[in-house]
Amino acid sequence: MATTSRKPPARRAAKPTLTFADIRAKIQRPRHIVDMVLDAESAAELDALEQLLERAQRHDDANGTETARDVAKQLQERESQAEESRVRFVLEAITHRAYQQLRADHPPTKEQIEAAAARGGNDEPAFDADAFAPALVEAQLIEPKPATAEEFAGFWDDLSDGQLSQLWGAAIAIQFQTGELGPPSQAAADILRSFGMATD
Repeated sequence: MATTSRKPPARRAAKPTLTFADIRAKIQRPRHIVDMVLDAESAAELDALEQLLERAQRHDDANGTETARDVAKQLQERESQAEESRVRFVLEAITHRAYQQLRADHPPTKEQIEAAAARGGNDEPAFDADAFAPALVEAQLIEPKPATAEEFAGFWDDLSDGQLSQLWGAAIAIQFQTGELGPPSQAAADILRSFGMATD
């Protein structure tokens, strides 16, 4: 009786053991990009001008006029002004030791502790939010980099509450962001297979 020989399944090569030096070399702290339009007046006018353009188009269709052209030109000018004021801020999480030191350097004030107690909370604030927020954003800001601490302080003082919140919210979020991965992209694998390419 003839027997057929079967090849044993191919074994995957074992991953090399990583040293701690290898592991440390892989560390990249989370980054986040905050796109901020600083010309709030132009940005606020865009919605109103878009609505006005729709009304102008309906008016022109009904009456054979050309009022939409002027509104469209005004809308494009405002869009350009708003876009020119857009600044991209790149934030990068700082190390946990630097974060703890920064918190220690900005403890809650007596007034903040008393206010928290008056609200009935059992926990006192972890830091002085008024001082810690700009300190964390400045520590994380890698692009653009202010020339001096005074320059950053002046910039921070000029922002609105919404603009401050945009930067502060991003800064605190990335400080505690993890690098967990979801499942591999099925869409990417399907596309590569459709081109006859191997997928992992």
